[in-house]
Amino acid sequence: MKQILSLIFIGISFLSIGQVTYKGIGSGFRYKSSDNSFYMKATTRIQPQWDFKYNYIDSSFSNKAVIGRARLKFDGYLINENLRYKIEYDLVNGYVRDAVIKYRMGNFDLWFGQTKLPGNHERLVSSANLQLVNRSLFNSHFTLDRDIGFQLHHSFSIKNVVIRDKYAFTAGNGILDNQWNEGFSYTAKLEVLPFGVFTKKGEFITADIYKEQTPKLIATAYINYNTDAYKSKGQTGINLNNQSDLLLFGFDILFKYKGFSALIESGKRQVSKGSTVVLDNSENFVGAYYVGWGLNAQSGYVFDNMWGMVVRYSTVDPQIVELGNSIRDYTVGINKYIIGNKLKIQADLTYRENTVYNEVIGRLLMELQF
Repeated sequence: MKQILSLIFIGISFLSIGQVTYKGIGSGFRYKSSDNSFYMKATTRIQPQWDFKYNYIDSSFSNKAVIGRARLKFDGYLINENLRYKIEYDLVNGYVRDAVIKYRMGNFDLWFGQTKLPGNHERLVSSANLQLVNRSLFNSHFTLDRDIGFQLHHSFSIKNVVIRDKYAFTAGNGILDNQWNEGFSYTAKLEVLPFGVFTKKGEFITADIYKEQTPKLIATAYINYNTDAYKSKGQTGINLNNQSDLLLFGFDILFKYKGFSALIESGKRQVSKGSTVVLDNSENFVGAYYVGWGLNAQSGYVFDNMWGMVVRYSTVDPQIVELGNSIRDYTVGINKYIIGNKLKIQADLTYRENTVYNEVIGRLLMELQF
């Protein structure tokens, strides 16, 4: 934290030689040097959250109040708008989430650093722009999350159809991990927007808060091959002290029109080389790679008064019994968008069902960005 405060102090001193602007809640502080060779947007956001849980096995009730997220983000350009950067710091847990440099060459963008991989759509949507309090059960087990390495993004259009292809070559260890590893991670993703781009990059906002006046759709498919992976979910999960090759592939579709939105995503992970179950020298079970299938489907509507309703069904089905049981979540939520996603209140209720126990989870969250 001392390093962050020092950085902020140095930044404030530096800003005195340029122009600083602030245009309201969620816009952040913006700085541009007098010669236009440096631009930075600084934003922060907080999410106080209160969770409640009721377990049917022992009829127990519990609650937990936390600051779910508090983030500090800097992004902008250096020299000219083709050389961009992004830094995001987690104030709650005290670590860097994103630190990436981006260079634009026409329709190509070359990235180098730490950031999200081009995987499932729900993960690519910022936690500030979610339609429910948290991401789905599917995302927690099948996301690629973040990694460190290179990415190449490309886009082109055929009449009104926008096509984007994205590739990543990364270390495969995820973040917060400096362990040496023999393998690499290879990711490819194809995105098709048959009706053109969404309003204000609305494909990265789950709810249709901008009330698309014409139908908008983004359909994607992606694949990730992580060689010599030692974590149970590739970039995430527990360290199994083992090396196996993991193959994950999935697809998702997001549709929006006049306040209505629908998101469907599914994925499957398998071990393509090596062992799924890890045993010690005495043949005792140590752990396993999370292989199997998952699905997330949600739909919602934003009314003219900026109240929103949403329902979600999410399930994961592990392939082997050592990984546990199939789990199903049934969720209903309500949102009040006071200033879009910049200032909002969210609440949802989930009934979680599996073969061992059932429980009800309630969550309340407030989002503020400035």
